[in-house]
Amino acid sequence: MILIISLINPIFIALIISEIKAMNTKKIIQFINVSVVFLAIHTVTLGQAITTEHSKINFTSFTVNSIQKRIMIDWATDSKVPINYFEIERSSDGVNFKTIAMVLGPDPKQANCDCYECFDKTGSKAKYFYRLKHVGTDGEVELSETKMLAVNN
Repeated sequence: MILIISLINPIFIALIISEIKAMNTKKIIQFINVSVVFLAIHTVTLGQAITTEHSKINFTSFTVNSIQKRIMIDWATDSKVPINYFEIERSSDGVNFKTIAMVLGPDPKQANCDCYECFDKTGSKAKYFYRLKHVGTDGEVELSETKMLAVNN
């Protein structure tokens, strides 16, 4: 971490420090979480070229269900492709998606399974569209199929 920070422009570091001083505790925690994810995605061993062949992720399951006024999104992969993280995206029209959550690793309660899950709140809309965005360790992005859920409130 010190090596990475020492490579950053000192003016940039001063800007970050002044921004942190102006933040409250909740904002600082959010900033740290985003920074950790950013560093995890962009950290490369210095002087070493990356020569990885991109493989397509294989979703073995992907379901979206309404359970007690919450929406459960769960999926599994075949573990053959290194996982960096997933973004869960939601849309009200099936076209314009926004990221609602990030999942950094599989569910630790499910041993011997590359299984993931996330929950969303139901709202006043009757239809929700969901898709998964996988960001690989090489930075490649893959989108899952889109799932639609009609909720009766």
